[in-house]
Amino acid sequence: MDTDGLRKRSDDVIPKPEIDLGAGSNLKHPQEPHPIGASKHGPAVQALRLVVSVTYFLVTVISSHITQLIGVPLYWYNKDTYYAWMSLTKQSFVLIMMTITQWFTPSTIRVSWDSSVRGELSSTPDGRLETSFPERIVLMANHQIYTDWIYLWWMAYTSCMHGHIYIILKESLKYIPVLGPGMMFYGFIFMARNWAKDRPRLQHRLEQLAKSTAPMWLLIFPEGTNLSANTRQKSVAWSQKSGIPDGKHVLLPRATGMYFCLQELKNSVDWVYDCTVAYEGIKE
Repeated sequence: MDTDGLRKRSDDVIPKPEIDLGAGSNLKHPQEPHPIGASKHGPAVQALRLVVSVTYFLVTVISSHITQLIGVPLYWYNKDTYYAWMSLTKQSFVLIMMTITQWFTPSTIRVSWDSSVRGELSSTPDGRLETSFPERIVLMANHQIYTDWIYLWWMAYTSCMHGHIYIILKESLKYIPVLGPGMMFYGFIFMARNWAKDRPRLQHRLEQLAKSTAPMWLLIFPEGTNLSANTRQKSVAWSQKSGIPDGKHVLLPRATGMYFCLQELKNSVDWVYDCTVAYEGIKE
């Protein structure tokens, strides 16, 4: 993954040395990546790893959801305590995802940035990435694959903000057993891609976030969906119709929702960070 962090706008791009590290790990010298398409495990080992990883994921996610349910009565006792409890379960979930990533699909991450975030990213002596981003930001990113959110949530982890992230995502995801209700407890915002229906719901949630002084990272994917051959065709067609230059490697963003978020949060959030994600081996 390659990310370019931009705080507000900056036309002064200064190359910075990249930091390479394993996702969620303490790797100081990550292993060389395997050639595209190659595998170091045979079919039997791959099948075993799949079974073990899925089993681990299900057991830990169900356990995490049980801890959410245990904390539900706190809502009627003390709402601040309830939200703090849910924040702890949110932290535990991303640690689960980082553990799965490191154990079963270790990844090399390259992080680069421009001058607008100079001093906010650093590497520890043992090779881990640490960031010191503000506690209240809007983080927008392109959407390459379905699992982009894992790496972006990991980025929040490097800034000790993994318990305070809120993600805007499509409504169908809330119907996934266990995961859907879990994301609802996390306060994630679900969108039906129907602005007449989404606007009042989004406004209500943003008003709640704006009134709070608690730390908050709002993650939004302005493209509205992930990159694919079908979505690229639609994006190119809209580019030709609207006269907006085609992004080639990304989809043209849906500006309405993003602009609405910034307007609703303008008095409580000072910074917008733009993160560009890319993966090796993915064909254009």
